[in-house]
Amino acid sequence: MSGVSERGLGMELRKFRERAGMTCAQVGEVLGWSANTVSRMERGLRRDTRPDEVSALLAGMGVTGNERAMVMRMATGHREQGWWEGTDTNLSDQARTYMAFEAKATNIVDVEPLLVPGLLQTPDYYRALLAACAIDPLDMNHRIARRLGRQVILDRPYASFAFVVSELMLRQPLGGHEVMARQTRRLLKEALRPNVSVLVLPTSVAAHPGLLGAFVVLEFADEPPVVFVEGRQSAMFPENPSEIETYRMAAESLVALALDQERSARVLDDIAEEHERAR
Repeated sequence: MSGVSERGLGMELRKFRERAGMTCAQVGEVLGWSANTVSRMERGLRRDTRPDEVSALLAGMGVTGNERAMVMRMATGHREQGWWEGTDTNLSDQARTYMAFEAKATNIVDVEPLLVPGLLQTPDYYRALLAACAIDPLDMNHRIARRLGRQVILDRPYASFAFVVSELMLRQPLGGHEVMARQTRRLLKEALRPNVSVLVLPTSVAAHPGLLGAFVVLEFADEPPVVFVEGRQSAMFPENPSEIETYRMAAESLVALALDQERSARVLDDIAEEHERAR
């Protein structure tokens, strides 16, 4: 079975190969590999790919500078314990890998007990969140533009999305009541999409698996699922299959504990009206 690290590395190598206009066979010539071996590596099925091999492939594809450094960090990552990256520079590497998985997934369950999920955030809400986290104002516009760019993923007809959010969180006026009113209305609007569910975890459900923090479960048509857990300055893709299954079961439990779509919509509408009256 392919590991998350190998799959992320393979996606990056495939991207650079395609950018260089090279076939798998042409890339394989660098190391005397067959086209099938290169294909397996790009799909994360070649677990014994060495860093020196990755370095040679990058040279053959003309990948240099910061891009080469990023891929080499991935090639030397800690695979047995899950892939941790703990600096701002490395976190951006992991963010781009997560977005690659996000773009391929056919089903995503995003559990967010403290925040509105990123794919559903309005610009004003995200700006208020960045300000609360003391992010440099000069960096905010770039982050907001990147966040909005990701949200087009909701337009994919072949993918389904389930967002589990907390009623308590939605009632808190992050950025002020006007910001939260618009944000809650945005959740209602996105929930009208046939492939999107916004499920509210009511305040009456005090004990639930989401108490341990946010996480995302990504499932694919023909590959094992991936779990993403993001912290303040680090993030993790668990590698252990039993740990991944624990997160998957937690996601199923939270979906079951949340209100159904119809009742969630009513609660969202009530919360939006409360914020609108208070602004």
